[in-house]
Amino acid sequence: MMSNPSPDPRKILIIHSGGIGDLFLALPAMRLFRHAFSHATLDMMGHPERLGVVAYDLKAEGIHSVDQAGMAYFYLDDASLPPHLCGFFSSLGLVLAFSRKGGQVLSKNLEKAGAGRVITLPSFPPEGLKVHVSDYLLASLRKNGIEGEAPDHPLKLSEEALNFSRDYWARSGFKENERILAIHPGSGTPVKNWSANYFAEVADWAAGRARVLLISGPAQDGVEKVRGFLKKATPLIAENLYLVQLAAVLERCTAYLGNDSGITHLASSLGLATVALFGPTDPEVWGPRGSLVRIMRGKKPDPSIISEPRSHGCVPRPGNLEPDEVIEVLTPLLG
Repeated sequence: MMSNPSPDPRKILIIHSGGIGDLFLALPAMRLFRHAFSHATLDMMGHPERLGVVAYDLKAEGIHSVDQAGMAYFYLDDASLPPHLCGFFSSLGLVLAFSRKGGQVLSKNLEKAGAGRVITLPSFPPEGLKVHVSDYLLASLRKNGIEGEAPDHPLKLSEEALNFSRDYWARSGFKENERILAIHPGSGTPVKNWSANYFAEVADWAAGRARVLLISGPAQDGVEKVRGFLKKATPLIAENLYLVQLAAVLERCTAYLGNDSGITHLASSLGLATVALFGPTDPEVWGPRGSLVRIMRGKKPDPSIISEPRSHGCVPRPGNLEPDEVIEVLTPLLG
């Protein structure tokens, strides 16, 4: 165990360059870290478009790109470190870095650059350890001397983002008390996706009870396929939105339906009534959390009728879930 950090570092940094889902799984640990050093100035480093969605919640004052010139050297052994970045890192009393690979090298180089103390956490639990990612990261942070409870509340968004949402919904003709079901039919991995015709069936059912918002992007989203199967619903399509803008638009929705994806984690972090459709990924390790989250997992297909490659044939598939099952779970959430 490393020694306790200095009690009052003036400037701290969080480094996180993972995906959207990984970001929200790490958010409880980030909040604990921020809460422990609430009087420090916080900067963040990673992919700015992603970090921008949590920056207001964490009271971050600056966001820096991990892809900027010179940062790659910090992930290399015995590299010559750029002076301008050494100047930045030497101003930091404490750094929390989430790293899949190369964490030890990054830590060593940050300390070499003059950072006061570096805590490096693996992004995920070791393979075979069945513990939720968020719990694992919190426990790992506490082992490094960062104590306390992580604040637990819906994701806080800036007034600028909320104003964008108000304008967005006003332009779309939505009324103040209208129910809205948001549907994101995509994910980063096709095997995780529910069938487009099933999403369309749910959207048609919802059309008599609420307005439907179909979310396009950032991964292969299947929105056009869903639209091709629609018989009744005339959804609004949310596309070309920055992640923080999408968060603000979702914050206004009544309920959300989606696959195992980063956007599903975003919806649950906002406190939305969320139905998450899981297949091959274990939701006990990777699932979104929240009092209004309902996780539905498909069953494994019959091995005797599998025609797919062995690598992804005999795994739970969300396609095994029927639309009526999902509608039954959505009904009380949509009101």
